[in-house]
Amino acid sequence: MRTTISQNSTTTSTTTSWVRNSLAGVAIVVTLLLSGCDPIGNIGVTPLTPVETLFTDTLTVRTSTVLADSVRTGNPDYYLAGRYVDPIFGTITASSFIRMSLFAQLDLGTSPVYDSLVLVTNYSYSYGDTLPPQTLAVHRIREVIDPTRSYYNNSTVAYDPTPLAKRTFNATPRSNGVLRFRLPDDLGKELFALSGQTGGQTNAEFAKTLGGFALIPDAKNTAVLGFQAINNALAMRLYYHTTTDTTTTSFVALAIAVSQTTGQPIFRAGFNRVTADRSGTPLAGLQPLVPRPAGDGPTYVQDALGIRTKIEIPYLKSLGGGKPIAINRAELTVKPDLSAIQQGLGIPNYLVLLETDATNRTYYDESNNIRLVFNDLKLSGTEPPAVLYNSRFNQYTWHITTQLNNIISGVKKYDSFLVSPSYTDALGQSSTRYQSQLNNRVTRLVIGSKPEDVKLVVFYTEAKE
Repeated sequence: MRTTISQNSTTTSTTTSWVRNSLAGVAIVVTLLLSGCDPIGNIGVTPLTPVETLFTDTLTVRTSTVLADSVRTGNPDYYLAGRYVDPIFGTITASSFIRMSLFAQLDLGTSPVYDSLVLVTNYSYSYGDTLPPQTLAVHRIREVIDPTRSYYNNSTVAYDPTPLAKRTFNATPRSNGVLRFRLPDDLGKELFALSGQTGGQTNAEFAKTLGGFALIPDAKNTAVLGFQAINNALAMRLYYHTTTDTTTTSFVALAIAVSQTTGQPIFRAGFNRVTADRSGTPLAGLQPLVPRPAGDGPTYVQDALGIRTKIEIPYLKSLGGGKPIAINRAELTVKPDLSAIQQGLGIPNYLVLLETDATNRTYYDESNNIRLVFNDLKLSGTEPPAVLYNSRFNQYTWHITTQLNNIISGVKKYDSFLVSPSYTDALGQSSTRYQSQLNNRVTRLVIGSKPEDVKLVVFYTEAKE
């Protein structure tokens, strides 16, 4: 396995020598670097025990590429549909399965007259080549999608092979494109007939009539699009007028949120199916949970496909040679391979660290949320934020002092991390689940293979002999 830094050499210097041999300004810098450190007593020695503060940037860091055994893609913030061919990651195909629902009881009043049924979809994300025309088809789902069930990137449900509608269009996601699919009048009148009836009063009854829709891409598509699943941006509109007012057309919106309790996560009954054919690519033969060591090459990350770079710090607990220590400051930096960036295939804006161990699986907390690693400089309440790509230094940086201290003390038993993308740093906010903001893009990242591309810098306090 490739180690990005030599495991045997350790560069150290003491705070006392810096202060003794440097100007006052340097002493201030050192003080700032070590601010917020644990008290010396926290390393298990008496207050009178001599200590020194040391620095190392040569602690062994191992990297490998890991494919998740499953990726939860249910309850997404974005529904994905499309296809593109990636020279590194293979042929990517994404389809979305969406359950429509009632916001309120379906009651169109007295003497309504049916006009039309339209599916409106807003998209603001694309990946791949959007210059050629893209084609999407809307199919009717014949199963009921359960909002309380877990769905994955390889899940599927039955749908009619003949589409209800199909559109060929030029994608303009930068301007928040809108697609309108005119649905058959037979379906529209079937839903229209539910007004005031049992089937139009609850989601459970409504789903018996319409399970939902599948968005299926054409085999010639060259991009994957992301359709917003928030703020009613994806909805079905049932247009009608009344016999007393034939000039005014109204509509009732049937959207995708099937349940929401105050203070609880929103359930959008649906999921993304995302698959890849990696034949003939650098990732051919990648197997779930079997790490592919970096060797002399790069490691890889891709969101909804569950491709992640694993970072291990195998000798962390031997830092200090068995003496009691406390981490004062720890910075982990990851640099992308900029040569792998292509037009339409950019890198993630944000990355997160997922907790893992020798099994290479992700872990979930008691609330069924993915367990993430906190970034010490951005703690806000209890939400573990993502880190933003720094375009000036071409890197992502985590401050993981707390995490490493917890590993050394035994509070945390997981000493490895998985790098995964996030499209936002507002994880868990607005009643959303972490995984709904992690696993609903196909954005990818190639991480360089040079020692400085994945680097850990640690300042720590050690008890002297």
